[in-house]
Amino acid sequence: MMRYFASNEKFKLSYGILSLGAIFVFIVPTLASASPFSFTVVQRLAQRLSRKPWHPRVNAAGKRLRRLTPQQYGRILDTQPLWKKQNLPFEVLFYPLGHTFVHPVQIHIIRHGRSTSLPYNSQIFATHGVISKSQLARKGGYAGFSLLYPLDTPPYHNEFLSFLGASYFRAVGRGAVYGTSARGLGIDTALPSGEIFPYFQAFWLRQPQPGARQMVIYALLNSPVITGAYRFTVIPGESTRIRVHAVLYPRKKIKQLEIAPLSSMYWHGRGRGIRAGDWHPQQHDSSDLIMAAPNGQWITRPLNNPLHIQVTRYILNNPIGFGLFQQDRRFSNYEGLTTQYQKRPSVWIHPLNHWGRGQVELVELPTNNRNLDNIVTFWVPDKPITPRESLQIRYQIRFFRNAKTLPPGGHPVATFIGRDPRKQDVRTLVVDFAGDGLGKLPANTPVQAHFTVGAGVRILHSSVRFNPLEHQWQVSAQIQPATQHPSNVSLFLESQGKVLSDTWCYLWTAQKEAS
Repeated sequence: MMRYFASNEKFKLSYGILSLGAIFVFIVPTLASASPFSFTVVQRLAQRLSRKPWHPRVNAAGKRLRRLTPQQYGRILDTQPLWKKQNLPFEVLFYPLGHTFVHPVQIHIIRHGRSTSLPYNSQIFATHGVISKSQLARKGGYAGFSLLYPLDTPPYHNEFLSFLGASYFRAVGRGAVYGTSARGLGIDTALPSGEIFPYFQAFWLRQPQPGARQMVIYALLNSPVITGAYRFTVIPGESTRIRVHAVLYPRKKIKQLEIAPLSSMYWHGRGRGIRAGDWHPQQHDSSDLIMAAPNGQWITRPLNNPLHIQVTRYILNNPIGFGLFQQDRRFSNYEGLTTQYQKRPSVWIHPLNHWGRGQVELVELPTNNRNLDNIVTFWVPDKPITPRESLQIRYQIRFFRNAKTLPPGGHPVATFIGRDPRKQDVRTLVVDFAGDGLGKLPANTPVQAHFTVGAGVRILHSSVRFNPLEHQWQVSAQIQPATQHPSNVSLFLESQGKVLSDTWCYLWTAQKEAS
């Protein structure tokens, strides 16, 4: 079978901001064979590592391996899953070095509270004619791993979680395919100084007991500016949940620390994004950024593929949560037989401890390639973290296809944006609202759209209509954006002074968008 894998392509960015082979040297202190293990051990390793000079990682893959295409790399498969012979509920497959994944990671196994190193074995891989087995890395280690569980086709195991590249990891719930990626940490994304990619350089996998429904993974994170100890408690299911506990130790002052980053792709769809002749109705892993504030307000921000880099910040102190959602679940709206975008997961970040003051940042990069992530979102704390300090972060990540309670009430489910052919500076906006509460309203309910616009924006016309086919409420408007600067437009539904929906918002520019 073909395996999906997460890419850690690095973008060289110019900054724009809009308001609102060889020998690999391990530098991890090694543990004694079968030594006692706990999360405290990883924290101590991370703290000690933060007080030592950082050494760049050494490329451990030969030229032939580095030249592999994504498709070729995906055909090199581990044929001997770890724990398969023990009939355990979880199994592990390992990734070889190759393509852009040229830095090996240490793998340790925890049994009965004690840790042992897992030796590297190149013989577990079947190359399927892509390369000869002799061309695989003989030494060095694995590039990453994936977890298997009888999720979709019990009693048979299928892959549902992957750790591969930098600090990237992806997961799916039942019936989904890989899409949006999570990361352990982000540093300086879209800043002029350039992004720093922290990476996991060692993992500890706790061997599960028979009948276990969750698995625990520990990881050691390293980078030029910060280290970290991570514990992931993984619970597969209809909605796969990962509880994250991270303890961070900065080496030096950090310009921008980014908590719980998510990376996704938005090429085009529903009148948004650079289409460039592509025939598909839509191509994207996610359609919207959704945020929940402590005061009960929910905000939906449709994603875009802009002509230029956009960075938008939303003040969200001590957030209830945020995430990237794939709203449309109909195949006919994508027509992707191989991509299956209607099955890509939505991903929700829910803090489990007090995060304090900060903001959610959304970075949108221009792209004309569905294979590159161009959407990044994360939470940035206001308080800087300085050397000799530590920061504890706890949160849960949910990967799911459908969640009736997220968002909990009436909310925007689809956004369409077009142009008036008679007036090129006028945009047509259509937003569909659905969800709890709205679905119970009689068709004759007097519903109004409440708009808030930035300086220079004009709402030329707006109306609200009931859609009896879907039992939804549709807002349509003619909008003239500001001519000199980007501006925000937001709206929600109300009836007789009562708020009926969450808030929809969008960043408008005066420039004409390509199609």
